[in-house]
Amino acid sequence: CVICHDPIFGEEVLAPCNHFFDISCITDLFRSAMRDERLYPPRCCHQNIPLPQVRPHLTQAFLTEFELKAQEYGTLKRVYCVESTCSRFLGPLHDGGSSKIFTCPSPTCMTMTCGKCRGRYKRFTHSCTPDAETEVVLTLSRASGWSRCPGCAQMIELSVGCFHMTCRCKTEFCYLCRALWKTCKCPRWDESRLLAGAQ
Repeated sequence: CVICHDPIFGEEVLAPCNHFFDISCITDLFRSAMRDERLYPPRCCHQNIPLPQVRPHLTQAFLTEFELKAQEYGTLKRVYCVESTCSRFLGPLHDGGSSKIFTCPSPTCMTMTCGKCRGRYKRFTHSCTPDAETEVVLTLSRASGWSRCPGCAQMIELSVGCFHMTCRCKTEFCYLCRALWKTCKCPRWDESRLLAGAQ
């Protein structure tokens, strides 16, 4: 097995790069990908390991959980349950004119979240306005010179290096103007940021 280096006596999975995995290690690899988005999709030698190759070796509960995570990770602008003790993924942000209301599917929660402003939905009295905490973060980000990913709206801070950003959602963009990378006229780097990184 390429992970544990033990001989494989039972069932095995062959990755596209021709490395073999035992079932325990490939399951752990897929489990890690569900916990850490940077490890998704599961891969070996920079090549994705196709789910159909692993599917026969995973339980139905595991597959269901993995497919829900795949749906979450495949969504750029995400809405999570507004209840901080829950924070379950609900679906994509709604950009249309009318609002979309998500009811949390967790039987212990059932909180209603607005799919347009991501705020707590209050029947008949709800209006889509950013909450005070969000406004404080956005004000701080502007004052600190931070940028937001144009793909998923995640806040990003550049401390050293060039202005080419690659977000965890895989969107590549210019840190200065937020245009997709190499579509703007901004400089590629700032000499002082590069020197600070070298020191």
